[in-house]
Amino acid sequence: MKSLEKVIQTLTTITKYIALTTMTLMMLFIAIAVFSRLFFSPIIGDIEIVQLGMVVMIMCGLAYTQQVNGHITIEIIADKLPVKAQTVLDIVGALLTFLVTLTFAFIYLGVALDHQNHMRLSTNLLDIPFYPFDYIIVLGLFMWGLEALLKVIRSCILLFQSKSKEI
Repeated sequence: MKSLEKVIQTLTTITKYIALTTMTLMMLFIAIAVFSRLFFSPIIGDIEIVQLGMVVMIMCGLAYTQQVNGHITIEIIADKLPVKAQTVLDIVGALLTFLVTLTFAFIYLGVALDHQNHMRLSTNLLDIPFYPFDYIIVLGLFMWGLEALLKVIRSCILLFQSKSKEI
């Protein structure tokens, strides 16, 4: 369990730093593009580059958000339940997240392969192909699912430890 946890956390850290680096580069690029419009001539394709950067930033940040429990939750009913019931709800929610994200990652892998091999889609102005960003989407969804799997495992361990203490 510890080695699986360490591998997933390392991969999540890598994707987190990819997202942070992308955000920093986007901030600098947007500032340069704005100043370029004011003082020189506009940078061609700046909107396309920022849009693609948003894909990278968001998809690489999802796993870290799952790791720190940063996703939006509504706990109006769950907070009134006993701790064990809350843990079971956490397990069900994280398991559903795991299954849905891995399903989407698998489906989107097919989309990425299709975009790479058959249907060459690209941006309008700069003609940047979409398929590398499709693989980033697959990576982001896969890592989010792995972090959800870790939450399932941790919650199950917590649930079974509390049951063994009762006996």
